[in-house]
Amino acid sequence: MVESLELIGLSFLASLGFAIIFQVRGKFLLIAGAGGALVRTVYIICQMFIPYRILYAGLAAMAAAIFAEIVSTKKNTPATVFLYPFIIPLIPADLIYYTIGGLILGETNTFVENGIDCLLALLGISIGFVVASTISHYIRKFALSKEGA
Repeated sequence: MVESLELIGLSFLASLGFAIIFQVRGKFLLIAGAGGALVRTVYIICQMFIPYRILYAGLAAMAAAIFAEIVSTKKNTPATVFLYPFIIPLIPADLIYYTIGGLILGETNTFVENGIDCLLALLGISIGFVVASTISHYIRKFALSKEGA
């Protein structure tokens, strides 16, 4: 439990730091940090119940994209301003590190196992973004057609 809370706190700080580098300003900084913490929370919860990295990474990415769309609509800002900081906690840096380490040290098993996990995580994240963007597109299209009717 403590480790999960530490990860959530570190995700908040990582997203906040990336938002600063990405030149997000003012009150949007806290939203960026909160989004990173929320995405990490979704990731941890999904990881407890779903044994497949591709699925829990995809669901966390969908949460990031949906949350970014909601916040951007409320704040009248492009979704990418929030999406980029939100996804920082999803980057599988540990898997990338161990994959490259296995490659450099000639440890084939380490390279293959971590490489496959890394690819599955990245594939899940990509699929999550596509699904969330598609859903968002059709919701907006439906909302606009209702306004015009």
